[in-house]
This record gives sequence, structure tokens and C-alpha cells, in this order.
Amino acid sequence: MDKKAKWMWYYGDYEIFHSLLLHERREELGLEYPCFWNQSHVYPSVYFNKRCELVKETMITVYVNGVGYASVNGQKYPAGVPIKCAAGANEIEIRVSNARGLPAAFVEGETVVSDSSWSARVGEERGAVGCDPEYTSKDDNVEVFPFSYRKFEYVSVEEMGIGYLYDFGRESFGHVVIKDLKTAACVSYGESREEAMDTQNAILREAVKPCEEIKLRQRAFRYIFVKTSKKPGDIYMEYEYLPLVNVGAFACNDPEVEKIYDLCAYTFHLNSREFYLDGIKRDRWVWSGDAYQSFMVNRYLYADRSITKRTINALLGKPPYVQHINTINDYSFYLMIAAYDYWYDTLDSKFIKLIYDRLYGLYEFCVSRLDENGFVCKVGGDWVFVDWADLDKQGPMCAEQILLWHATKCMKKLAEIAEKKCSCAIDTDELKEKIFRYYYKEELGGFIDGYQSGKNMINRHQNVLALLYDLTDKSQSELIMNKILKNPDVPPITTPYFEFFELMAMCKHGNVEYAQDMITSYWGGMKALGATSIWEQFDPTQIGTEHYTMYGKPYDRSLCHAWGSGPILILGKYVAGVQATSAGGKTYEVRPNPGIYREFTATVPLEGGRVTVKYGEHGVTVFSTRDGGRLIFAGNEYVIEKNKTLSVK
Repeated sequence: MDKKAKWMWYYGDYEIFHSLLLHERREELGLEYPCFWNQSHVYPSVYFNKRCELVKETMITVYVNGVGYASVNGQKYPAGVPIKCAAGANEIEIRVSNARGLPAAFVEGETVVSDSSWSARVGEERGAVGCDPEYTSKDDNVEVFPFSYRKFEYVSVEEMGIGYLYDFGRESFGHVVIKDLKTAACVSYGESREEAMDTQNAILREAVKPCEEIKLRQRAFRYIFVKTSKKPGDIYMEYEYLPLVNVGAFACNDPEVEKIYDLCAYTFHLNSREFYLDGIKRDRWVWSGDAYQSFMVNRYLYADRSITKRTINALLGKPPYVQHINTINDYSFYLMIAAYDYWYDTLDSKFIKLIYDRLYGLYEFCVSRLDENGFVCKVGGDWVFVDWADLDKQGPMCAEQILLWHATKCMKKLAEIAEKKCSCAIDTDELKEKIFRYYYKEELGGFIDGYQSGKNMINRHQNVLALLYDLTDKSQSELIMNKILKNPDVPPITTPYFEFFELMAMCKHGNVEYAQDMITSYWGGMKALGATSIWEQFDPTQIGTEHYTMYGKPYDRSLCHAWGSGPILILGKYVAGVQATSAGGKTYEVRPNPGIYREFTATVPLEGGRVTVKYGEHGVTVFSTRDGGRLIFAGNEYVIEKNKTLSVK
């Protein structure tokens, strides 16, 4: 047993607690702006239990976050005092109550410490304890997330007549520290210069009184405008971040592509925090659809398990479920799919067993709201999203049924992994037949948005999902590819969010050049306009400050959005061609597809290792720290051996 003591809490409550804090922090135009969906809460009173056989007498000291006591073999003791545990059998129980925070316990001792071997109990409900992230000192505060910090200086300052504009050089996130402020000031933040200067419409702003020094709450910005008559003595930023290290990398004969990749990676780092955020300025919320894409990008950048598990736990919350995740029908299904994908990547069955009952509770909630045809439909306050696009949303939408179909398949697999009896109510074969019967129009080239209106609108979204989740056979896939995805008359996707799905579908069906062109034109288009991180949306026909508008407001568009980091996966999975071919990556393939690139070098994380692929005019070279791989190149297959360079001309 690991003898390093760790603070422990009821499993899942740490994520719920920090999610509550996170979702209270949103600000907009001087308002506190909490999220609008139902949120779970931590259990206010928890018992922690351990039964141990001791060879000799030992001492323990129990500390609690809240109020409570310890009990050893029925004898109660106050927290914070040494307790004697006799040799032989010992029953240790700790009761902690915390009405305003996170109930947690910490046990110091030579042989008995708090760690994941303990169990937790709330009433008659027994569960596991959580200890990740690790807090290993009795003085640690589990209610403070363990971020890292660095001091960043501004790169330039301009006197603007009514104040001072500070430029920190690129999009950042952290605390602004102001020293020696002589007069009252209005501090406005901007992802753009224009936003920072527009003190009436800047999303983030704060009135500050004269002071020797003040540290403002953490916010996203590149520019800071201090509207004041006297220049402050100094301004700097405490950059707040997680010290995640990139494993993934990509470079090719076009140097702009490497710069775009790095811009995507920087964007992704900024949004990788307690959980995966949608964007760091406006919402700073955890959205399941955004997170689903972040999980995928994570696999190809730093393959960090902890943030993925924290995000899934935070999104799941606790039953009973009274609305869809984030109120969005599709987002509930993405969360189930993401849980299975996480297991497929890692073989972490322990995590699936810990969350399965909650996942199944969510699935039952979704199934309870199907219509008479067994289709997902809008009920009450549901938000049928799919994408920011002009879609036919009258009645049940095809995209939702495809997600239900795939999520059900995932839930059946998760039941097996969790060693639970599979009781999924939906027959996926029957559902697939109904999807084709109601939505598939061969004469139109694929699936329509919805059938109820009679409009027979064709859009890319449901057809992209059909290709990604293998709903269609080869001939149907080719029809969709030729008559819809390659058809310029079908309205284009305008958000990086769903464009990421489309690029994956195009690459999966052999059209990597399309994705490469989009990376250069779409993502490169943002970079050409001076973007220092990837935006929520980009329309190349817009000019000037039009690029900052969204939702009818002048600066509502996020200029740092996690869903813009998709090229990381596209370049690693489809150009370098690295992907697992069995669960846990026990077997994997490297299938380079250079497309329009004459040469490239890519590094991609593997579960427990990494692989580097170099392609050029003389062939391909692969070096991997993992066995189980095969290189597929020029019509031949080659075994990739661990820590041995494989070169093929």
C-alpha cells in the first residue's frame, strides 16, 4: 500500500465542488452570470471507513475539512489529536460534515494513512473515495484547485488620453496585478484592442479604487485598458495554468502549418484547466459537446487522463437527472460516447465502474423522453443544438437519432466493462432501420435534417455523423461524400466546432487533402489576421471588428475557443496516420498520408509511450517506444518494434 497520506473525499464530489465554483465565476458586462442548467451538489456529510489488521500498535492523527470526529473500534476522538490503534483488527471511521464546502479527511500515521484504499458512505450508500488530484499535506486546502503560476510582463503600453492601454502580446489568462494606483480607475479587458478600449461594451471590466496594490480576479485577455488620469506605478499578470507537457508535435515543408499547429496547442492549453472549458473569456463553462472534442484532441497532444476524468465527472453530476447535460439533447449522448472512447484509449475499467451507475441513470433519463417512434425529440426546456446553423429543427432531427444509436451501442459496451447486466432499452438494429426509413433520401444523396416539416432539407451535419459512426455502408458513404460533403451547393459549416467533425469524416474516407487545404485557409486565415489563439468562429468574408461580433453583441465572439484546436488530431491521426487498432492501443497502426505535403515530421502520444513519424522523398521512418505497431506504407505492412528505428524507402 502507498504510505503517502492524501486528502480524500467522496468520489466525484471534488469535481462537483470545483465545477460549482467554476460556473459561478462567469462575468458579462459587469454582471455575475451563473450558468442556467441544473447542477448537482456535494454530499454535506460523509463517513470514511477503513478496516485494517495491524502487526503492532501504531498512532494516527485525523484532520478534517469541515467539522467531525474519528472513531476507532467504537471509541470517538476529536480531530487533530493523536489516536492509538492497537495491534490486531481495527475499525476506523471518520465523520465529516461541511455545509459550505467539500467534506474531506486526512490521516497521518506510520502504517495507516488516508488514500484510495478507504471507502466512503452517505447514509446506506457506499462508494469509493477520491484522491486525485493529490493533496499530500495536512495544510493543503482541497477547496483551492492546484494551479501553477508565472509572472508575465506587458510588452507595450500606450497613453490614450483618457487612460493607458497595455498589450501583453498574446491571449492569456490570469490575475492582473496593479501597483500604486493613485486615482480610481475602470479596468477593461480585451481579447482585441478594440474591446479593451470600449469600456461600455467590453465583456470583462471592473472598477478599482486607489490602492498600493491589488490583484484582480483571474480573467482572459490580451489587452488591458486602465481608464484613469494618472498612470499606475506598475501592472503585470500572474499567468494561471496547468503544467501539461506537449507530447504531440507536427512540422512539414510548409512552415505555416507548424505555426498553426502550435497556435492550436496554445489555445488548447489555455482551455485545459480544472476541466476542459469551451472558451476562457465569455463562458468559462464546461460544455459536453466542446469537451467531447477536447477529449479527442487531448489524445493527440498530451494524453492526460486526469483532466479527462475530472471533466466527465463534473459533467455527469449525480442522479436523479431532470434535464439533459447543459440542457442540450446531443450533449447527453456525447458524454456517454466520450466515456466509452476514454476506456477504449486507456483500458481504465476502474473509472468506468466508478461512474457507470450515473452514466446509466443519464441514459435512462434520455430514453424516458423519446417520442412514440422511439426518436429523440424536444421536450420542455430541451435545447436541440447540433450546431450554429440554419437547420430544420421542426420535430425529431436525424442528427439526434444517430447520436442515440451510437450512444446506445457505447452504453452496451460500457455495461460489459462495468460488469453490469445490460438493460439498454433500445434495439440498435431497429433504430438504425427507422433512421433510414424516415431520414435517408437516396435521390438527395443522404440524410435529411428532419421529416416532420416536409422540407427535406439536406445539410452536412447528420451526414457527417453517419460517416463518423459507421451508420452507412460503403456505397452509401460514397454517395454522401460525393453529393453532400463535396458539393459546394450544400451550405458550408461555419464553426470550427462542427468543421472538426466534417474534417474527420473527410479524412476517414480518403480526402485528407481537403482537410489540409482547410487548415491552411480556415485556421491560417485567423492567423493571418493576427490571431494569437483560435477563435470560436471565423467568416473570411467579414472585415475589421465584424470578426469580434456574435450573438448580436460587438465582442461576444470568443477569440480563444477549445473547439478550434482540431488540426492537432487531424494532422496526428490522418496525416501521420497514427491510431489505435485495439482497446488500450495494444495494437496500433501508422498509415502515413502526406496529401499535399512533400515531407513532414510528427510525434503522437500512444498509451504508455509515443511514436515519431518522418516522411520525405526518400520514404518514411518510424520510431516508437511501444511494441504492437505496424507501418502500412506503399501497399506493404511492416512490424514496428519498440525502441528500434524502422525505415522504408
